Amino acid sequence: MKGKENTKTGGDKQTHKWFLPLAILLICIFSFSLYHKSEDNDFLDLDDMTIIVKNYPFLKNISNTPKAFTQGVFQETGQKDTLASYYRPVMIFSFMLDAQISPAVGEYPKPKPFLEANIFYHTIACILLLLLLLELNIPPLPSLLLSLIFTVHPLLNQAVAWIPGRNDSLLAIFILLSLLSLLKYRKQNKTWLFTTHILFFVIALFTKENAVMFIPVVFILLRFVYNEPLKNPIYKNLGIAYLLCIIPWLFIRQHALAENNSNSSFGSFIHQFLSNTPYFIQYAGKAILPFNLSVMSTAADTNYFLGFLAIGIIAACVFLSKGKNKSLVAFGICWFLLFLLPSFLSGFTGLEHRAYLPLMGVIFVSTQFDWVKSASLKPLQLKNIAGLASLIVVIIGFYALSVEHLPIFHDRFSFNKSAMETSPKLALPCLYLAQHYDEIGDYKDALDAYREALKRDSNSSMTHSNIAGDYIHMNMYPEAEKELKIEIAKHPNNNIAVFNLGLVVFQGDTNYAEGVRLWKKSISMDSGFAQPYKVLFQYYQATGDSANTMLYRNLYYRKKR
Repeated sequence: MKGKENTKTGGDKQTHKWFLPLAILLICIFSFSLYHKSEDNDFLDLDDMTIIVKNYPFLKNISNTPKAFTQGVFQETGQKDTLASYYRPVMIFSFMLDAQISPAVGEYPKPKPFLEANIFYHTIACILLLLLLLELNIPPLPSLLLSLIFTVHPLLNQAVAWIPGRNDSLLAIFILLSLLSLLKYRKQNKTWLFTTHILFFVIALFTKENAVMFIPVVFILLRFVYNEPLKNPIYKNLGIAYLLCIIPWLFIRQHALAENNSNSSFGSFIHQFLSNTPYFIQYAGKAILPFNLSVMSTAADTNYFLGFLAIGIIAACVFLSKGKNKSLVAFGICWFLLFLLPSFLSGFTGLEHRAYLPLMGVIFVSTQFDWVKSASLKPLQLKNIAGLASLIVVIIGFYALSVEHLPIFHDRFSFNKSAMETSPKLALPCLYLAQHYDEIGDYKDALDAYREALKRDSNSSMTHSNIAGDYIHMNMYPEAEKELKIEIAKHPNNNIAVFNLGLVVFQGDTNYAEGVRLWKKSISMDSGFAQPYKVLFQYYQATGDSANTMLYRNLYYRKKR
């Protein structure tokens, strides 16, 4: 079963019996002390309102668990999932568990239990990383310090402080459990360990599709780090087992996302990947020098200087380390790249929580730096103390950066303001912020945010229409009419803007005939839009036209259903 071990990992098996409990305790202390204030965060209205708040009745009923495996993540009860592109049943099930203990405020849940669970999952993932490093024969003290660096790393703040970000910490948990089971199986050759490895892999698949990349990661680890010969039957057994997992998972996933009629070509995937390649540089830079963080980063906002500087630092540390295990370095690089790769095929790549699992690859590479391996108090030598002190400084520095960064996740306003500041070419956070201001009736600040969005994207759909809506609320009808005409000129198929223009000319200029014409035109553009029927039947009711009143009233209630 076992091939020739690669002895260059330089492990220390003689760990004191108190080391592991103390190490786990330290990880818990650092994790909870850093993130405990995040328990008071609010929903950020970035996916969490749809997945959790609007879907709370579904989540509250634990008997809906099987349904979570048959639908997309944005499926709302009684409504069609218009995206049908994300399949996250394990995350949905974790929200169901939280919903059982989450007291409702009115009809909505409190976010605190969900955020407490996020901290718990992050802590478990950090402990499992420590166990994996020890299993890879990394000396105990460097293993602990590197795990603490991962625990407090600012790049991972979004995965903990934003509720849906937990999907990546859940993925990490099941990938690490699967890998630890496999490495135990190599040593003990017990069937139950192989079964456990496959079971955790299957759970990882149902957590996030990135788990597919675990297959090449496993084969790279076995072949090049542990030097398992190709004739070893473990490759065949794993290959068959993985295939038996992948095929039914693909079938179930495809069935759950059947509403997605997207027929993306291979060429479009290639184009998407190439346009997202700057994120390789961006994530590498943030992994080493996390000073340019953004909750909605874009490829256009990539800081290439910091990215290449970080890559240069890693390359220099590897090159100057004389006792490095090249196979483990290569394995860490492959881990980082492979687990990042699937994210580059999506349209919105820059969310930092996606770096959660890939960042562990950087940790694996770091284990081979001479100054990291030297971190020790025995023997008491200058290089050992210097290595230890360097790692402690990194931990303290990253902890401080995280403390400074975490307040932006407190609520939807601080979140989107930060996104606006750190992604100056992205219009989306401006639109989100404007909509949040609209919800609380702060139309002046909403207008400022909409105008900023137009500076960043002058062709942004519905933005002029939304500005008009704010002017209507402020009884500024001429300004509203001007904005709606701009919207229609840019987007002539915008039936909502046509409908709103009818409202404006009707109320502002008392041009009733023009208002009625525009409402009917809106219906001709989209007969499923219910609001024009409502205002038409109200208009005809006010004018005493009983026939049209009955017609449009019946149509309104039919469309509303």
